[in-house]
Amino acid sequence: MPIIEPHGGRLVNNVVEDADKAKTYWELPTRLDIKPTLGPDGAPIRNPYREVMSIAYGFFSPLEGFMPRNEVESVLKERRLLNGWLFPFPIVLDVTEEELKASGARQGDDLLLTLRGRPFAVLKVEEVYKLPDRKELADAVFGTPERNGEVVKRRFDEKHPGWLIYRSLKPLALAGRVAVVNPPRFREPYSRFWTPPAASRRLIESKGWKVVVAHQTRNVPHIGHEMLMKRAMFVAGGDRPGDAVLVNAIIGAKRPGDYVDEAILEGHEALRLGGYFHQERHVVSFTLWDMRYGNPLESILHGIIRQNMGATHHMFGRDHAATGDYYDPYSTQYLWTRGLPSYGINAPPHEVDKGLRIRPVNMGEFAYCPKCGEYTYLGMSYGDVKEAPLCGHTPERISGSFLRGIIIEGLRPPKVVMRPEVYDVIVKWWRAYGYPYVTEKYLKLKEEALEVEL
Repeated sequence: MPIIEPHGGRLVNNVVEDADKAKTYWELPTRLDIKPTLGPDGAPIRNPYREVMSIAYGFFSPLEGFMPRNEVESVLKERRLLNGWLFPFPIVLDVTEEELKASGARQGDDLLLTLRGRPFAVLKVEEVYKLPDRKELADAVFGTPERNGEVVKRRFDEKHPGWLIYRSLKPLALAGRVAVVNPPRFREPYSRFWTPPAASRRLIESKGWKVVVAHQTRNVPHIGHEMLMKRAMFVAGGDRPGDAVLVNAIIGAKRPGDYVDEAILEGHEALRLGGYFHQERHVVSFTLWDMRYGNPLESILHGIIRQNMGATHHMFGRDHAATGDYYDPYSTQYLWTRGLPSYGINAPPHEVDKGLRIRPVNMGEFAYCPKCGEYTYLGMSYGDVKEAPLCGHTPERISGSFLRGIIIEGLRPPKVVMRPEVYDVIVKWWRAYGYPYVTEKYLKLKEEALEVEL
């Protein structure tokens, strides 16, 4: 059985590997140093270099560059690229008038994008345009209760990290194909987890895996996450268990209170090193992306990324890629079983024309049942879907906030809540940063160092 097709039918690879050819771009007179998007308090909330990497290395295939105005409009209206393929978010390179003038770039130019002053990538400038009112843009990206009432429960505001990213964009945008001309080196621990789509596909083929379930994560895993991954692998296989779980972490700026990126990667790795997953059934990788926390919309991007990486199925749990109570907790499951017509998606993403090939594994919650002495499935409830729980007892839900409280108090979580090897990883990075979770200090340190060096 051939490996699943990339989204759009072709894997983008806009990386100039030939050093001599790449260096011909390094002396371009038109150049722009990539700067982070800053929130109202001056803290970095996004760095476009991550989008350059995810475009050029094929994570966002078939997208080849930053979107022109009419493509942004198409995405906002129908969640479609100009070539018709499903895509959930506008991807734009925003600049100020002063930055544009200083770069010397005009339509038709090759613009050298630098990172910390070092050559990094080249943008073929196809269009320079003014972005719409950024508040209206942010509302159009995520939806409103009036327009998208089937899943949006309240208006987005500056407390929502993704809405704030679009609200904070600069007034102008540069559009065009982008290519990396100075492939960066990843720092530790990122370097050993960097498996871009082409490499991920080679790995899957070399292992002979046929059914690969992707697990999206921005968390250090507790036992509930582990149970979700294992059950999803069994469900996806149909008449036999699936072959492997592809853990793909989102690495980039996150909201305060999330786990630090290094702990997320090494925490999932600890499950394999500790033997809780066999090494032939588990792989940990990451995608560079400053999360938009877009719940159902983010799930489409996750499906695109993991299909491009070679996964055949994607597990979606309660409150997928969400924060706060902006969306219904099961809006992702709603999308993948019914579509979201108010966003222009009239059927599930894997059933529409030019949609995804990856298949969903929709899941509810797991919780520990003291009476059963094991984790039990709680079911899920949305629309007319009302699943009964697996057992008739009262399981103990372990919320993320409760678990964070235990950890902050310096207490080792019980083994029925978190594997000891995973907790040890949290402590390791707690010692490194002085706190186990993302803080404004961590975000600033991360922006200063980034994940790469040139």
